[in-house]
Amino acid sequence: MTSNSEEHLDSTDNIMDILEINGHLWHSITLLQEKDIKELIEQQRYFKADQHLIKLEYERYTNDVANDESTKKEEKAINSLYELLSAEIFNVVKESFNISKEHPNLLKMAVQVKIQEEKADQIYLEEKEKSGSVPEFRPRQWDAKWLSILQHSVNERISEPLSGSEDSKTDWLTQCLVQLRSQLKADFDTIVNCINPCYPEEYNICVKYAECYCKTVSSHISLLAESGLKGKEVYPLLYWINKCYPDIMIAVIPSEDTRQQLLNTLLPEKIINHLKNEYFSVLRSDARMCMIKSLHIEEENWRSGKEPLVLNDCYHSELPIDIIQIIDGAVKDARTLTCELGDQALNIMLEETNYFLKSFQMSAENFEKSHLNHPNFISVVISIINSCESIRNHNTNEKITNLVLKESIHSVLNEMEKKKKDIILKTLFCKLKPHCKKLVTEKWLECTEPIDEILEITEKHLTKLKKLKAPHYQDLLMEIHQQLITEYILRIMKKKLSCKTENQEKQVADQIQNESQHLQKLFNFYGPEDKVLESALLKIAEIIRLKDVDAIIIEVAALFRDFPDIRKGHVRAILSMKVSVKRSDEKKILKILNTPMNDSNSSIERKLFSNPTLFKAL
Repeated sequence: MTSNSEEHLDSTDNIMDILEINGHLWHSITLLQEKDIKELIEQQRYFKADQHLIKLEYERYTNDVANDESTKKEEKAINSLYELLSAEIFNVVKESFNISKEHPNLLKMAVQVKIQEEKADQIYLEEKEKSGSVPEFRPRQWDAKWLSILQHSVNERISEPLSGSEDSKTDWLTQCLVQLRSQLKADFDTIVNCINPCYPEEYNICVKYAECYCKTVSSHISLLAESGLKGKEVYPLLYWINKCYPDIMIAVIPSEDTRQQLLNTLLPEKIINHLKNEYFSVLRSDARMCMIKSLHIEEENWRSGKEPLVLNDCYHSELPIDIIQIIDGAVKDARTLTCELGDQALNIMLEETNYFLKSFQMSAENFEKSHLNHPNFISVVISIINSCESIRNHNTNEKITNLVLKESIHSVLNEMEKKKKDIILKTLFCKLKPHCKKLVTEKWLECTEPIDEILEITEKHLTKLKKLKAPHYQDLLMEIHQQLITEYILRIMKKKLSCKTENQEKQVADQIQNESQHLQKLFNFYGPEDKVLESALLKIAEIIRLKDVDAIIIEVAALFRDFPDIRKGHVRAILSMKVSVKRSDEKKILKILNTPMNDSNSSIERKLFSNPTLFKAL
C-alpha cells in the first residue's frame, strides 16, 4: 500500500454512516461519475466508493426511464463497479489473517462496507413492503457471501493430514494432531487479538470463525478417524477431541454452552462410538493381561518357600497394589478425556476385577491343595486374606455406583476370606486336637503337659496371626479363643473324669480355673480382654468346687445369664463330676434354666453351648 492510500484509509469518508436513500441526506453529497467511483475503489477508499455506488444505483432505480440501450449500459456499468468493489472487499476478507495485523484499518473499512450494504438491503426491503416490488439486484446478500469467504479462507489454512506409514501410525497421528493444534492456536490468537477488534461487538465474529473452523476440523479429524486406527492408536485422537480442542476453543468462545454445542457437531456419532469401542477394547485387554501377569508373579512367590514380606507389622503382597494401580490408571486415563468415559472405564475395571478375583480364588485353592506342608503355608494364607482386604477397601470407593458389580466383587472376597480363615482354624486345631483330648481326664490331674502343649502351639500360631490385618485379626482371634474354650468344655461333657472325694473336686476346680487363667492371659496378650468368654470355665470350676446347693444355683444362674444357649444336659454333665449330687438337688439346680434372664445384656451374649460339637456330646 502507498502512503497516499494510507491517508485515504484514515480519512473520515471511511467511517461515515450510510447516507439515507429516502432523500433526506442525498443533497449533502454530489453524485460521482462511474470513472470517479472506480478510482476510489482503486485507491482503496472502499467505503466512500460504496456510498456513491448505492446512491447511483438508487437514482437509477427511482428514475422512471425507458429500458433502452443507454439504460442497460448504465446498469452494466453499475454492476461492473459492484463486481470490482466486492472482489476487492472479499479479497480483504479472505486475507484477514495477514491484513488484520499489517493494515487493520483496511479490514475495518471492509467490514463497514458490509454493514453499509446490509443497511441498504434493509431499506430496499422496507420499500418493497410499501410498493410491493424490489429491484432484482437487491438484496445483494453480502452476509452469505461473507460467511462463504470466511469458510473458504479457513479451509485453505487447515492443510490435509500428512501421509504416514502403517509401521508408525501412532507417531504419524501424533504429528498430525500437534501440527493441527499449533495451527489452530496461532489462528485463534489472531482472530481474538487482531480480527475481532475490526468488527462490531454484536457481529460475534469469533463465534462465526469458530463455526467455520469446526466444519473444517471436523473434515480433517474424520479423515484421521477413518484411517484405520486400532487399539491404543485412538487415545491421542480422543484426547485431542475431548481435551486439546475444547481448551483451544476457550480463547474464541468463552461461553461453555456455545462451545459445547459446536463440539457436539465435530464428528458423527457413529465415528465417535467406533473410537470409544476401540479405546475400551484395548483398555479391557491390557488390564486383564496385566492382572494375570501380576497373579503369576504372586503364585511364584507363594511357591518360593520364602516368608511373605512384612509391612506395617502385617504380611504384605504387591499383588493388590498392582491390581489397584491397574484399575486407577485406566480410570484416570479415561477421565482425562471426559468424566463420562471415566465412569465407563470404572465399570469395565470392575468387571475385570471380578474376572481377576475368580482366577485369584482358583490359584489360592490350587496352592492350598498342593502345598499344605509348605513351611510358610499359614503365612501365605494370611497374606492372601490381607490382599483381599486391600482390594475390598479400594472397592468401597463412593464413586462406584454399579452396586451389582460391587456386590459381586465383595461376595467373592467374602468367600475367599471365610475359606482362608477356616483353613487357619483347621490347621491350628488339627495340631491342638490330640492335646485337647487329654484334658479333664485321670492323667490330666497328674500333669500339666496337655495345657502346656496347647499354650505353646497356640502362641506360635497367634504370633503369625498377628501379621493379619484388622478387623480379620480380631475376628479370628476371638474365633480361636471361643473354639478353644468349646474344646475344653467338650472334654467336661465327655465325662472322662468323675471326682471321688471333695478334695478331688477342689483339685479339679483349681486346675480348670488355673488353666482358664493361663488361656485368658495368652489371649489378652494378643488381643483385647474378653471377660465374658473367660467366665465360662471359671464358673464351671466354681460349680464343681461349691458344696452348698443354693450357692451352686447362683453360679449356674450366672452361667445361664452369660450364655443363654446352655441346656440342662450341659449342666448335668458338669454336676456329674461332683462327688454326689442328690436327684432332688439336681432338679432344683436345673429349674433355674426355666427362668428367663430378663436382665441379660444381649450385647455380650455368646452362642457357646449351642455349638454342634457340644450338642453331640450330650
